[in-house]
Amino acid sequence: MIAVLVKLTQAPLFQAEYARLKDVTLSEERHASANAYEHSELVRRTAVMLGKINKRSADELVILDALGMAHDMGKAGDRSQHAEESMRILQRYGVNDPAFLALIRFHDIALSWHNSHLRGEAPSDKAWRRLATKVDMPLFCIFMAADRADKTGGWRANEPVVWFFDEAMRRGLLPKETVFDVPEETANQAPEVTARKLAEPQR
Repeated sequence: MIAVLVKLTQAPLFQAEYARLKDVTLSEERHASANAYEHSELVRRTAVMLGKINKRSADELVILDALGMAHDMGKAGDRSQHAEESMRILQRYGVNDPAFLALIRFHDIALSWHNSHLRGEAPSDKAWRRLATKVDMPLFCIFMAADRADKTGGWRANEPVVWFFDEAMRRGLLPKETVFDVPEETANQAPEVTARKLAEPQR
């Protein structure tokens, strides 16, 4: 899968489709980024930084980078079903790995699950276990935190995400030592990140 993701993120046609996000505006209440492209670029950088802080493998850094690039691509089409549309775009380019697609499919699940919790219909233990079989929960949560990087206060200001992390930790699905905050001095450096660079052997 890693070779497919590296090739994907370097493909001119995919990059052109990704650039369409520059024309997609976002809710000012939820995002500080001017458009979905700027948001995705920030998420890419933040996700990889968090991956490094949490000592994730080189392959997992490639996954985090590709997730940042691909997770909202569907918003250039049907925004009401953007996760499904993002998956369809990826599949058109030959990305069919169930584990990667699941990370795309469920990346906004904290909101719907938290709403269910507030209605007194919290997701069951079985639902949590089922989700944990579909995604690498620590990697998933690292990405979820990165996806809130352009919200004032970051993930800590997002009640559904805070609740999701607490529940995952309480259930033993997420190590309590997982780091979700990027040091300010590191975040301000905003290094360029590409899957190709991440996949290169370290010397």
